[in-house]
Parts: sequence; C-alpha cells; structure tokens
Amino acid sequence: MYEEVPSLLQIGNKYKLSDWGLHLVAAHDLDFDPQLVVQRVLKIVAQSKQRKVVISWEHLLGDSAFNSDGLVRIASRLKQCFPNAKVIFYIREQLSLIKSLYAQYVQEGGTWKLEDFLSLDYPYRVGFNLVYLDYFKVASLYCELFGHSNVYIQTYERLKQAPENETERLFQWMQIASDRPFSAISTEHKNVSLSRQTLGFLRLLNYIIPSRFNSLGPKRFTRQPRSRFYIRKYLQEYIDPYIIRRIFTSSNIHIDSETQRGIHTQFAKSNMLMQSHFNLPLAQQGYPLHEENIND
Repeated sequence: MYEEVPSLLQIGNKYKLSDWGLHLVAAHDLDFDPQLVVQRVLKIVAQSKQRKVVISWEHLLGDSAFNSDGLVRIASRLKQCFPNAKVIFYIREQLSLIKSLYAQYVQEGGTWKLEDFLSLDYPYRVGFNLVYLDYFKVASLYCELFGHSNVYIQTYERLKQAPENETERLFQWMQIASDRPFSAISTEHKNVSLSRQTLGFLRLLNYIIPSRFNSLGPKRFTRQPRSRFYIRKYLQEYIDPYIIRRIFTSSNIHIDSETQRGIHTQFAKSNMLMQSHFNLPLAQQGYPLHEENIND
C-alpha cells in the first residue's frame, strides 16, 4: 500500500537484511548501538525526496517461528532509536493468523507439523508462542512506550472489507495527504498461501532443501537458495491453483477442535479488552470473545 504513495518512503523488505536491520533485531544486548540504526536510516532518507518514512517489517514484533522471544526487546530498541515515532498495528483473528503464520513457516523451510509447531517448548528454539497473539499485551506495551495517542490499531478484516475507507482513515491519523485517490492505491492480494496439500508436500521437501531451519551444506545459511525460490514460485503460481485446488474440494489448513477451543479460551479476555479499550469491531469480525463450542 505504501509503495503506491509517492510522498512516503517505505523502508521494508528491501532493507530488512541490511546491517542496521539485523543489528536492530538480532544484536546482543551488550552490543546494541541505537545510533548505528538511526544513522543508517537517516542516510536512506537523505537519498530520497520523501519527508515521511514508514518502516514496515513483521520481524519488528520478533520472529514468530522462533517463539517471538525478541518482541519486548525490539520494542524497547525502537523506542531508543525513534522516540517520537508513531506506531501502526493491524491485528487479525487469531485462528486465521495462526494458519497464515504456519504456512509462512513451511514456505520458509519448516519441517514440523502444525500441532508440533504450536506445542514446542524450551529448549526448542523453533516453535510458536501464543503470547504473540495476545494483542492487548502487545498493544499495552507499545502504548506505554510511545503513548496511547501515538499508536494506531485496526483490524486486518476491516482493511480487507473496506480498503479505501480504512486507508483514508489511516492517512488522516498519520496527517498525510495522499498524492493519489485512495481508490487508486493498490490493494492487490499478494503472496497467497498454499493449500494444506501443497504445504504438506513442501514440508517433506524441506528436509533436503537448505533453509534457516535446516542449514544443510558446507556454507552457513544466509539467504534462501534459488532452488527454494523457484520451487515456491511454481507451487504458488501454477501447481497449487491450477492442479491441487481443482482436485481437492477442501484445501484449507485444519486445526482440530480441541486446539481451537483452547485458543478461543486463551484469547477471549484479551480480545474483550482490545474491543473496549481501542474501540474495535471484534465481535462483528469473528474474534474469540468467549469460549465457544467448536465442531470439526
């Protein structure tokens, strides 16, 4: 979305594995230098004509595939680097987001099944910690650091349902006048997730293809190998939509009923607090607000 607005400079995927990006999220606490991050970002800004900057990278909330153990530390580092920043969150219904995050984990080389991925505890580094989706705890952390008035929170579902209205609302909060009509800003759905059948096939392939979860070979893993890029590209663009999804009538990732009930119970209170404190329409958008009966 931001790439379509000439007045904004988006610092996103192009820079996330740069020296300052890695330093921000991965430097040891004893070695972290806020000025290194600030100076590198200011250098990027100086090379452009834009005055407003959006830093967008999901890893700023910690690495979801590694238990998001850096979430609080990175929030503190962002405050050190950019104390006057405004923070934007789009949250997503928890069950839906878990499926999306698991699909991303497999597409990046993961080999665990979903039920194992959700239940791995210390000393496993790989795994998913559900506190990552306790939105009220995360929102409260950022409101405490940056101030409630400097934190914008809305749902992914609202953005998807009414992109023009929500984009206009966001830009008004940011105090930015769009250079283009909001209807002209791209809302194309990119990086569509694979079906569960294709994910299952890819998960088996991941045992022999190097990745950050399976660093095979004599060289240390730093970036996705080209073989992984092409396999994912052809699965995503050709095999999955034109073959797999036409053979199988049900292709969505499945979460068993017991796990669903546990997730509903775990997040009901947090979602109620989010709805009341941030005036979000969670009830209308299917978020767990109380323990529900789940059927397979």
